Amino acid sequence: MRNVLLAASALSGMAAALPQMINIEAALAVPTPTVLGPQATETAELPVSYNQDAATKSAAAAVETGGVVVKKRDSCQVQPVG
Repeated sequence: MRNVLLAASALSGMAAALPQMINIEAALAVPTPTVLGPQATETAELPVSYNQDAATKSAAAAVETGGVVVKKRDSCQVQPVG
């Protein structure tokens, strides 16, 4: 049984090492699909669904009046035992 497995392993190793005759001309002759979606260089203008001037002024006013609130934490909280 061991000899059969050894022979099968050797034969499969030899078969894997043989050159595979791939028909490159046939692979290159396959037509490329033309409908793949938009071209990579195309850009589309996205519609703006809000008033950009009003939003900018509102954000600027919020930053001027409110600023950034930083909540300071205590160093280490006591952890429950167990």
